[in-house]
Amino acid sequence: MPPVIRPATIPNLLPARRWTLSNGLPLVAIEGVEAPVLRVEMIWDAGRPYESQRLLAGFTDDLIAEGTTKRSAAAIEAFFEQYGTGLQQPNLMDTANLSLSTIHRHAPEVLPVMAEVIAHTAVTEASVQRELRRRKQQLRENLSDNDTLAFRYITEAVYGHAHPYGYNSTIEDYDRLTTPLVRQFQRDHYHAGNGTLLVIGKLNTAMEQLLEDTFGQLPQGPKVVAPALPRLPQDFGTYQLEKPRAQQTMIRMGRGGVNIKHPDYPGLMILDTIFGGYFGSRLMRNIREEKGFTYGIESDLETYRFDGSFGISADVANENLGNVRREIRTEVDKLLQHQVPTAELDMVRAYLLGSIAMELDGHFGHGWRYRSALIKDYEPIGFLRDLDTAVREISPPEILDLAHRYLNLEEWFEVIVGGAGNIPGARQITRPEATLR
Repeated sequence: MPPVIRPATIPNLLPARRWTLSNGLPLVAIEGVEAPVLRVEMIWDAGRPYESQRLLAGFTDDLIAEGTTKRSAAAIEAFFEQYGTGLQQPNLMDTANLSLSTIHRHAPEVLPVMAEVIAHTAVTEASVQRELRRRKQQLRENLSDNDTLAFRYITEAVYGHAHPYGYNSTIEDYDRLTTPLVRQFQRDHYHAGNGTLLVIGKLNTAMEQLLEDTFGQLPQGPKVVAPALPRLPQDFGTYQLEKPRAQQTMIRMGRGGVNIKHPDYPGLMILDTIFGGYFGSRLMRNIREEKGFTYGIESDLETYRFDGSFGISADVANENLGNVRREIRTEVDKLLQHQVPTAELDMVRAYLLGSIAMELDGHFGHGWRYRSALIKDYEPIGFLRDLDTAVREISPPEILDLAHRYLNLEEWFEVIVGGAGNIPGARQITRPEATLR
């Protein structure tokens, strides 16, 4: 008799220990790692929603590790290399992050230099001008890349050109950035009062004192105020940039108003997985596996701190554009008209439970969930509990209801970039650097 197959279980999130360093810096620690290793990450509210001028947040972030009052950028890199590590700066929308992984033996040497990078940043006119030249050249190259263009247009369509999640970089925006602006943004945002220190690894009394002696000495300051963001656009429809010489066409579709803190979000994760969120999804089975119209197509939920989007993406041969657009709508109509069969839903339940359980394998997996919660500002223990309940208990009628509220394509935007030819009724984009409105 074969063994009984049981669904995976999402483990309870390990508790975090929290305390505050002497300068007011909150510290979140996930302990219990047996090996003498440590990962430390500073997370500041210093992303796009908090900037006073377009591009200022990301531009400042890129210059943080470009030298201190004591060391050049090359000297900083060489210093960390001798200890087998380096500073990491992920490109995020809402926060600025600086992280370092090391072993206990090297921590007394490397952590003070990481703190030096934060507390004694030297933003020079030369470094600003060098970064401006690099970014302008990168922008010119990006404006010839169809995939980049499709991403720029769909984010602007969903959020609007005045929204921090929606605006796109221009040469003129870069021309408005100055060294004094960058220095001021760094002083206002990169301090203890506006950040959190996340620590994952093995902690003891000596290591806690080292954290106090380094990060507890960072400058203090007030926490920045959460911004008031513009309303999302409602002029839904199709936008097209024709590229006659392109051999492929990019399809990007999406809608906003999807917040990770909303009660619907766990159910939306399940709907997204059924629709196009894993290899066995409906979009993949129909459009790739059965009909061979594209190598890859997917739906996804993209979440930020203050909003998020539900989207579809596919890159297709020009001659298949019409077929793919039609089949996307066919799959949407099925989800709007029919309940998901029990066998299909059970498969998705098993996939999600197994995937989430694997993500939470070990202390660093748990720490990564706390990191996500700090960046996106949600409570992680309750979120995982609600997600586990939704995956196990959601019913086909509930999924049908979510589809009607979130998969109405009349309330979505569509962007087409490539060489497939004119689409009747589409609003034409006249040049790559143009805005949609």
